[in-house]
Amino acid sequence: SKSEVIIANLLYQHKQMIDYKYERPLKLYTKDKKEILIHPDFTIINKETGKIYYYEHAGKMDEPYYANEFVKKINTYIENELLPGRDVVVTYETLAMPLNIKTVKCWIEDIVYNR
Repeated sequence: SKSEVIIANLLYQHKQMIDYKYERPLKLYTKDKKEILIHPDFTIINKETGKIYYYEHAGKMDEPYYANEFVKKINTYIENELLPGRDVVVTYETLAMPLNIKTVKCWIEDIVYNR
C-alpha cells in the first residue's frame, strides 16, 4: 500500500541503526497451541540492542472484515506475549483519517533510540 511505502521509506532513513524486512514470516501459536505463520508488515531489529519489533499498519479499518481480522492478528501477538507498544508497533488509518506521518516518525524514533 501507499502507506506501507511511506513507512518503509521512513525506516530506511535509519538504516544505520535498524534493519528491517517486509512481510518476513513469523511462527506463532494459537490459543489451542496450533502453529501458525503470519507475515508482519515489517520486522525491525535495533542493531545496537538486538531487540526485534514487529510493525503492523492497519490501512483499511473502514472495512469490517479487515478490521476484525486485524484485531484477531493483534490478539495472536498478545497470546504469544508480544505486546503492542512494547514488541509490536501498530498504526491505523481510515478513509477519513489517513496515516499520520508524525505518529510513524515517533514510533520509529522509539525503536531507534530504544526509549
